[in-house]
Amino acid sequence: MADVKSPVSNPREEVPRDPETQQAELTDLPHGIDVEQYRATVPRWKRIWQHSLTQMVLLSIQAFCGPAMSDAITGLGGGGLATPQVSNISTAIRYAMLAVGGPIVNKIGVKWALVIGSMSFPIQGSAYYCNSKFGNQWYLILSGAISGIGTACWYVAEAGAIMTLAPSGARGKYLALWIVSRNLGQLVGGAINLAKNHEKGAEGGISPDTYVAFVIIESLAVILILCYGLPFALLIIPFERVVRSDGTKIVTAETLSTKQELRRIAKTVTSRLIMLSSLWALWSFFYSGSWSTYLGIYFSVRARALSSLVSPFFCIVGCFGLGFILDMKGLSQRRRAQIGLYTVIILNVGVYIWSIIMQVKFDHHNPGHIDWDDGIYAKSFLPYFFVQTTGPLSQSYMYWLLSSFATDAQENVRNGAAFRCIEAVGQAVAYGMNTQTTSDPIIGFGVTFGLLGAAIVPMIMLVNSTPDQIPADVVAEQQNAAREKLEGA
Repeated sequence: MADVKSPVSNPREEVPRDPETQQAELTDLPHGIDVEQYRATVPRWKRIWQHSLTQMVLLSIQAFCGPAMSDAITGLGGGGLATPQVSNISTAIRYAMLAVGGPIVNKIGVKWALVIGSMSFPIQGSAYYCNSKFGNQWYLILSGAISGIGTACWYVAEAGAIMTLAPSGARGKYLALWIVSRNLGQLVGGAINLAKNHEKGAEGGISPDTYVAFVIIESLAVILILCYGLPFALLIIPFERVVRSDGTKIVTAETLSTKQELRRIAKTVTSRLIMLSSLWALWSFFYSGSWSTYLGIYFSVRARALSSLVSPFFCIVGCFGLGFILDMKGLSQRRRAQIGLYTVIILNVGVYIWSIIMQVKFDHHNPGHIDWDDGIYAKSFLPYFFVQTTGPLSQSYMYWLLSSFATDAQENVRNGAAFRCIEAVGQAVAYGMNTQTTSDPIIGFGVTFGLLGAAIVPMIMLVNSTPDQIPADVVAEQQNAAREKLEGA
């Protein structure tokens, strides 16, 4: 605990203070605040700006403009291409690059990591457009490496923020809000896909004009950044200035030197928390390569376009449902962690069994390109539909669980970075593997199912050791007690 900022070192003198001095003292409070004094001395606009929910909404707006549009393109199945091989190679490279970029976020800060990340997302959309319009596949592959560096900064900063901003009793709902922002982007992208690619009998890739719309939306974040003084990124304030809805402030640690930070990262990577959750991290998004390939092989262009529109709907309901379970007041944090884990596992197992059954049938009789008016469409598409919910549920749950062990905001960033790096390795392997399984996703389905099975026992061990109170909250209580003792001296 030596890194945690110590409480006020000297008792506050009982002398008249001007409003600016009062505001400075409020900012310096280790954890809780005097709500009445805060309201009396801080302008309403600043209180709204500093509110944890406002910061989460700002982060969600950025997620809508960038990652959500990227996911919508991937949701076309092979990026909407006639064959998914080139898309899988590009995506594998992007996630491989992402895996090596995360650990720098604690040094450059969440805000600037988000700026760099926001500028990288339009590259992917433009590469898909150029590939579809001009056939230059080299740019599609190169974009995977270029955008991977930027998205590494984004994803790690995002992971740390979403685990840190929420008050302890509302972490599940905050995480659900983040998931919803991602899926609202997919809804918009899906509507564009369907509007541009609804004609029956279309073969090959989707309409090139579709990518123009994606590039415009993805570029919105960059355009606003350049034209309006970095509004999204600069409105993300340092963690120590955030005031949560329950009146608490975020526990932060002293800034470490580069050498100290690298040592702390190495310690995090080898910690019990990360070791026990590593297989879950490797598995958590491994499904995306196989199911994207499944969609690209067996469904028509307009069926793929429809899938990108309807797939997010159930995810929104499911993630808020899980959020309510994880935030239940009447159960201990450990019990909520256990219920959440078993819920996620059971749902995923059901979807995987269904998907494997459908793929075995397709191996015996290739259905060709299934359209939405074919009789086989519903039972063939529903596994993909449900995995778009069970997959994000796994992510949302894991970030909630990781935040249950953190002692401060910086540790959340390190834990999130480690988890996302392992997750990115899994995604890179999944998409790379699917470049070699062009006609039969059954191998990918089997490997994904096997990874889930291997991850269950370590996760049960981890979940059964979940503390009944977040360590950061314990630290905050100790800081407050020390501050009150000093003030009463």
